[in-house]
Amino acid sequence: MKNKKVKTMLSVLAVVAAAGSGICYAVKHGGKKKTADMAADDAALHEEGLTEEKVREYLLRLFRLYEDSEFDDLVEFLGDGSEPREYAADNYSSQLFPYLKEGMKQVMMLEGDDGTGNEPFDMTDVLFCYPACMIGCEIQELFSDRFVLSLEREMWMLENGEFASVYCVSMGKDGGRISYRFLDTFIKNQGDIPICFDDLESSFTKIIEAVEEGREPELP
Repeated sequence: MKNKKVKTMLSVLAVVAAAGSGICYAVKHGGKKKTADMAADDAALHEEGLTEEKVREYLLRLFRLYEDSEFDDLVEFLGDGSEPREYAADNYSSQLFPYLKEGMKQVMMLEGDDGTGNEPFDMTDVLFCYPACMIGCEIQELFSDRFVLSLEREMWMLENGEFASVYCVSMGKDGGRISYRFLDTFIKNQGDIPICFDDLESSFTKIIEAVEEGREPELP
């Protein structure tokens, strides 16, 4: 299975690299835009909204997929027999909520900008059926020649409480960029998790610091 995924990712890298100056072409000839029905669905989802209590519930469900050993440091820190996953969910839900509430959006499979200062363009279909927000990211590989190519493994939280593991292949040239995302899997089991707990906490720390300083977090 891993070999199949690697071949798929390398094939995507080759396709993106072959696009070359297609960044500008894509702006002019981009794929499908969001329809009026999709916009209405967005409005309905945001009207229902995300709450801090929901975030706590979602995070607790995610943390329960991690092995007990991932929480050894937290157990030692607490020292009173408290449930570390409960503590982590309580702690992070309140601090991450502003970022998650603000950052929930429809994620496009293909996106980028033309490098001229214009607004980023979105193309083709949405990746998820619900708005989502990235909560962690790791760069798997980085290539540079005439173009800058990168492969990232991302973790996204969906507004309906699901978590997803996503691959993102990006190409940059002359100040422009184009990124293609494809779904690896929805996280249901321990083996689906793309980021260890320590790295996830590191991402959370960056997000919290950015929120406090009023800027966009830089992930990874």
